[in-house]
Amino acid sequence: MTEKILVISDTHGRRDTLQRCIDVTHPFDMIIHCGDGVKDLRGADIPKCTIVLAVAGNTDIYSSVDEELLLTEIIEGKNVLITHGHQYNVKSGLYAILKAAGEFRADVVLFGHTHKNYLSGDNPVLFNPGDFSTGNYGIISIQDKNRWKFEHRMIS
Repeated sequence: MTEKILVISDTHGRRDTLQRCIDVTHPFDMIIHCGDGVKDLRGADIPKCTIVLAVAGNTDIYSSVDEELLLTEIIEGKNVLITHGHQYNVKSGLYAILKAAGEFRADVVLFGHTHKNYLSGDNPVLFNPGDFSTGNYGIISIQDKNRWKFEHRMIS
């Protein structure tokens, strides 16, 4: 069975677009929000049984969620680091986030902050869904540990 993950970041209050994205991309098993607008998830009509994970971005100053999450072998045996990226200065380059990925032994790093979609690497895979406030989001389709498909999409 294929697992499907909706990856978003930088929603910045675009709740109407978020709901449209949820409606268009469902069914999915999990939503991951990579920060800057995590409160936007609160009002969303998210299908029951959907796992929702979120990390705080630099604008989520009153959020109670952590700045990063490490999922250890929860998703098909891979270590997945979820972060917004501001604490690794990703707008200036990817050296620090790659170093953190190595320290956490992450196979996949999901991040935002740059407002630009990005996909690179083999181990670790770096995936930024892009700026959701302009309609960009990502989908990860997983068939097994070795078959992960990362896609950038746009909601109109």
